[in-house]
Amino acid sequence: MADDYAQFRTVLEQERDRLRTELSKMSIDTEGSVGYGTHQADDASVAFEQAKELAVQQNAERLLYKVERALARMDEGSYGICRNCGKPIDPARLRAIPYTRYCMACASRNEQPGR
Repeated sequence: MADDYAQFRTVLEQERDRLRTELSKMSIDTEGSVGYGTHQADDASVAFEQAKELAVQQNAERLLYKVERALARMDEGSYGICRNCGKPIDPARLRAIPYTRYCMACASRNEQPGR
């Protein structure tokens, strides 16, 4: 399992670096762009693009946070342990989602409607 954790750490560190690079290249211009075009459709297109870029940026920020927390759990010694039930997370699940905090059973329960 130690070999798996070393691989998980490498994957997480690479993803962290990729996300940091991606975020550093993003620049959302939210000032003064909408309302100054010559046509309402142009303004709508600019507003749509800004909203889309903002959503992509926020998603990357959330993912970066999850990756950084997974790396912190590795340092703390709690990586691979379900946050909910305390049981080990299946290595196959960690390979699929290396930043996950929940085993498959608890993740399924957490995603049920009404929770």
